[in-house]
Amino acid sequence: MKPDDDPWLKNAHKNAELLDREIENLVVLTSPIRESRPIITKYQDFWNKAKQITALFKELKPLAKSDRDLLWKQFNSLCRDVKEKQKAEYGALESLSERHRNEIMKLADLAQLPPGIPGIHEMVERGQALKNAGDLLGRFKHAMIAKHKKACFEKIQNIRKTHDAAWESQSAVKPKQQTGTNFRSRRNLEANYERYKKAAGALENFQIGRDHIRTFIASCNDPEKAAKAKIQLAETEARIKDIGEGIRKLAKWIAEDEQNL
Repeated sequence: MKPDDDPWLKNAHKNAELLDREIENLVVLTSPIRESRPIITKYQDFWNKAKQITALFKELKPLAKSDRDLLWKQFNSLCRDVKEKQKAEYGALESLSERHRNEIMKLADLAQLPPGIPGIHEMVERGQALKNAGDLLGRFKHAMIAKHKKACFEKIQNIRKTHDAAWESQSAVKPKQQTGTNFRSRRNLEANYERYKKAAGALENFQIGRDHIRTFIASCNDPEKAAKAKIQLAETEARIKDIGEGIRKLAKWIAEDEQNL
């Protein structure tokens, strides 16, 4: 009987060819197509395919032992090489991630409010440091490992809570410090604290928007879209300037009312 006439051998050969094709497809994925993604997901396409091939080794029957052993050796070698490559890249990433974490933590430390009730100018200055820490985390998050991102995020969130509480206390504490006299100054001060807080938030949002527009313009290859974005950028810059001037006026009024109390 010829091998082609033996149903077992014919099916075994067919299954071996299928596994061989699948392993060839896996070779293509040893160079990740998700280069911009974190290490954990960078090779996800490879490992998803490898999982499917592992299942085929278990499910495909019949399969000659010699073919199975040879194909498994090729498959296992590919997986081992990618695992070692991933491990090496993770080690390099961990070192880079630690540097990013330290830089973000340093900015977050600058945003910590001192004990007691800080002044408006100090709160704004440290609020900007907090914003910078958050922006840096957003920029570097794809180049950081999970535990470093988590530590930075939690610290920023905790500091943000203290900032929010400090802003709330500004309008609550001042009226309690004086009673009876300078009623108008107290009312003005309370209102201006709230205006200042809203203006500072608006300024931060426009600054973030400006950064996004600048990034878009830098990478845009469409002249028409770039021109529209430049117009939007000019309008945003004008709003930032107007809000900044308003904040300076509010700071001056707040300082005057604080002196009157």
